Amino acid sequence: MKKKYLYMVTVLLTAVLVFSLGLSCSFCGSKLALTSDDSLNPADAGGSAASEDGQNYKNNGKEESQAASAETLSEKELLIAQEEKAKAAEAEKNANKDVQSQQPGNKPVMETAALKDNRFVIIIETMQKKNKEYSYAKGNDPNYYEITDYFLNLGIPQEQIHICWGQNQDGGTYDNFVKAIDDVKKLSNAGCSVLVALMSHGSEEADAGAPAMMEFANGIGSEHGGRYTSYYEVCSLLDQITCEKMAVIISSCALADSARPIAENTSVPRIAIAPITFQEILNYILTDKGAVDRDKDGKYSIKDIFEFIKDPAATPNPARYTGVEMIDPFDIAGKVYLN
Repeated sequence: MKKKYLYMVTVLLTAVLVFSLGLSCSFCGSKLALTSDDSLNPADAGGSAASEDGQNYKNNGKEESQAASAETLSEKELLIAQEEKAKAAEAEKNANKDVQSQQPGNKPVMETAALKDNRFVIIIETMQKKNKEYSYAKGNDPNYYEITDYFLNLGIPQEQIHICWGQNQDGGTYDNFVKAIDDVKKLSNAGCSVLVALMSHGSEEADAGAPAMMEFANGIGSEHGGRYTSYYEVCSLLDQITCEKMAVIISSCALADSARPIAENTSVPRIAIAPITFQEILNYILTDKGAVDRDKDGKYSIKDIFEFIKDPAATPNPARYTGVEMIDPFDIAGKVYLN
């Protein structure tokens, strides 16, 4: 009985002990579990907050760095965009200039070399040869050589004097006339003065409406057989030359009909006088300078020449100049000089 009672007591104490230990472990575990909770552990909570702040700092720093980089990149892109825009605007401006220069009525602006003298001469002679014996010194009108010397003595450079004289390849052919115009327009500018003298065969304006024509030399020894060209076309060719003023002196079988198309159908200041040869005019200048200088200013203008030859008392054969006409729509006759 005692043994049985002792056994029961032992079992009971053991159960109590085990139960007590179980409670302690459960409590302890609960306590450990509770103390491991960050929200209940001040020290751990502070560490966690610091960790979060550090992480946030890192994140904020990264975002700020990215923002700064984005801002720097944006500035670069803006600068590049501005440069590209400026280049595009310049390209468009240049393209517009090119288009405008190619439009009808818009003459391209051409840079020219500085000129020693702003005068140019173009002379076409189809009826006379380069005969050295045919000279002013022998009582005749000045020939090719004397006319060339006259302009050279005025100080006009050789390359600005274009005299196509005679019937051969270097004479008064249509091709040489066109070449002379091309050579002049390469150098001339808006401040230049141009003298043109045309001496050839031709035809008057017909009643049927056919325009007055000019006959060029054929280039192989004959004053006939060359290209027949209307004076309207001659006017168009001369319009290619940039200048301040131009005088055209014409002697042709077209008579006064040749002057009107030359001067009345141009937008540039031009005067035309016909029919009279330049040789005749130069002969009067060299023979009696005082008589030709009508206004006594020491210069021989186209106006002086016209008034001189139209004065019945001035020339030995006034009937010769009865039909001479001067077309001067720009009123420049007194501003174009032959010396």
